[in-house]
Order: sequence, then C-alpha cells, then structure tokens
Amino acid sequence: MAVREALLGILTLGPAYGLQLHAELGARAPHRAKTNVGQVYGTLDRLTSAGLVMHHGLTEDGLPLYALTDSGRDEANNWLCGATVTSLPEWADLQDMVLISSSVHKVHATALIQNLKSYLRNDEEETDITPARRLHAKATVRYHEAVTNWLADVSASDVQEQPHYSLGRPKRGRPAKVSAGARQLY
Repeated sequence: MAVREALLGILTLGPAYGLQLHAELGARAPHRAKTNVGQVYGTLDRLTSAGLVMHHGLTEDGLPLYALTDSGRDEANNWLCGATVTSLPEWADLQDMVLISSSVHKVHATALIQNLKSYLRNDEEETDITPARRLHAKATVRYHEAVTNWLADVSASDVQEQPHYSLGRPKRGRPAKVSAGARQLY
C-alpha cells in the first residue's frame, strides 16, 4: 500500500495522532492486511522531514498531533483525485486510492474514477507474438475488464464519505518526548 499517500489523504480530515491514523487506515482500506503501527509512525516522521506534515500540538493526554502543511495538502489532494496517476495501478493500490478517496471526499473520488478510466482500454489481441506475450496481453485485457466493472460498481453504489475521523479513540499512541522536564514534540 502507498501508506505515505494514504496518510496524507486521511490527514485532509484534520489533525490526528499516529495511532488514530493507523486505525483510520485500517477502517478505510479494509482489503489490506493490517499495517504495522511502526510503519505509520516511521512514515509520519519522513513526511515531517519532507515538509508535508507538521506537528500540531498535543492531545489532552500528551500525544503529538500531526497536520498537513500547504505542500502536504496539495500532494494529498492530487493523490485523492488521481492527478498523480500515470498508468493504471496494480489492483491493491487501485483499491487503496478509490476506497480512501471515496471515504474522505466524494468530489475527489469522482475525479479519481474519471482519471482511472482514461487508462482503461480494450486491446485487440495480437496474433504475431510469443505465447507468453499473448497470455500477458490477455491478462491485461481481463484486468482492464475487472477494473471497469469494479469502477462501475463504485460509481453506482452509495459510498458514504466520512468527512471526520470515524473511529473511537484508540487507547494508546506514541507519547511526546520529554526532555529536561519540558514536553517537546517529535
């Protein structure tokens, strides 16, 4: 999964702490195996270093909150609407994009689906190629058919966006670092 992009997309809902983002990621992309919470925190650290995410204070019990910077918001919005798509993604990545986008902002999901459809094609079967290449070409055609059908299902369904963090508060999270008696954020 593109955990980086998924976290940016989810953070468009507003500031959140790491374990909250971990729980939202699992709820909004249920087709995926559970993401390691350490991967979420490591990704947040890298996003902070890249200037896409910033620290945004603490929760009442001292957990650091993360929020998007302007650059992070631009990158998240581009991912959510498919502006960064240059080819049809693999199945799991495609599901990540569509499910997270549709759960966060329906307008972005509509744009994303239109962008993805532009990469779908009905290839005519070539006959003057090796058997392996012919089978690969057939697999591509079948994949495009499956994606076309699934995107039609998504478009026809009444996907409810969840414009706020939907889950109850997880009980734990990464505490703020304490240095010389003063609270400091990561």
